Amino acid sequence: MAANKPRISGFVITYNSGEVLKTCLRSLRFVDELIVVDKSSTDGTLNVAGDYADKVITVPWSPLPTETRFIAHDACSHDFILYLDHDECLSVEGIHWIRENAGSHPAGVFRLPKREYIMGRHDEGAYYWPSYNVRAFRRGAAEFVSTLHEEVGRIKGDVYDVPHDGGVCIHNLSHRDAHQWIEKTNRYTAERDRVSFFDQSTPLETFGQERIAFWLAQSRSRSDYVVATALLRAVYDIVDRVKLWEAQDGLDGNAAFAAVCAELEATYDIADRAKLWEAQDGPEGRAAFAAVRAELEATYDAFRPGRHLPDVHATIPSPNPPSRFQTTLKRIGSRLRGKSR
Repeated sequence: MAANKPRISGFVITYNSGEVLKTCLRSLRFVDELIVVDKSSTDGTLNVAGDYADKVITVPWSPLPTETRFIAHDACSHDFILYLDHDECLSVEGIHWIRENAGSHPAGVFRLPKREYIMGRHDEGAYYWPSYNVRAFRRGAAEFVSTLHEEVGRIKGDVYDVPHDGGVCIHNLSHRDAHQWIEKTNRYTAERDRVSFFDQSTPLETFGQERIAFWLAQSRSRSDYVVATALLRAVYDIVDRVKLWEAQDGLDGNAAFAAVCAELEATYDIADRAKLWEAQDGPEGRAAFAAVRAELEATYDAFRPGRHLPDVHATIPSPNPPSRFQTTLKRIGSRLRGKSR
């Protein structure tokens, strides 16, 4: 092979990739070595991969492709590396450009224009066109990194953006519908090692308004589709920001729900133990309720760390406002004895 025609390794990371995978792999058939690293698919992905790839490697499932790219990179034999996600397909013009420039172009890292298909459609008036992603580099000119949305780092030498007006592009069939967008949003923002593109000091309300305005401003039309894609993109940022706030604030929904259930269980115990479902108003009913209330308040005192309830017979009001637990006890007692709230 001529010196200016280097051998090319291509790879794709797969998991239950569906119908798009065949088209994706066909777009890479021109490379000298095609590798598929599959994350333990349970559908027909391995059969499709076996029909097109020179090498198929199976690894354990993981939610994101970032770590798996290290394995794929190490499996590449050649010095020019081209890679696609399993929902991406290289255009015919892109195939021609790579073949003609892989050996002669002075850059070491190449960013290709990406045509996003969100809710099954692409619209050049939407915020996402044109966007660019690194999809090819010479060995040693860049390295994969584990951080989500960063992917390629430690770049050495020039980075070249292939012009988007000549047909060269990646067709990214990424989101069939809004449901898939939300599913990916939740999965990606659950990754701790991710890049978040915003200032975390901005108040949440302001942040949400600003992100919607920002993505609408990147759009070049106001069709329903274009506006919908901008709103979905803002939703990603908003969910990401809220999850960061949630972590910083130390919120623990599991513990909070457990405490609420325990308080409710305490009120049910009062009703059961005092038999107030059938009790009538009178001295005996009030005495029974007061006795059981005192007993259970002591039992469930853990609801109020560092606080002690006053004795039920005390006439001096507590300097602290009544807890939710105390208020609930009073209300249930009144309701069960037929009194108004």
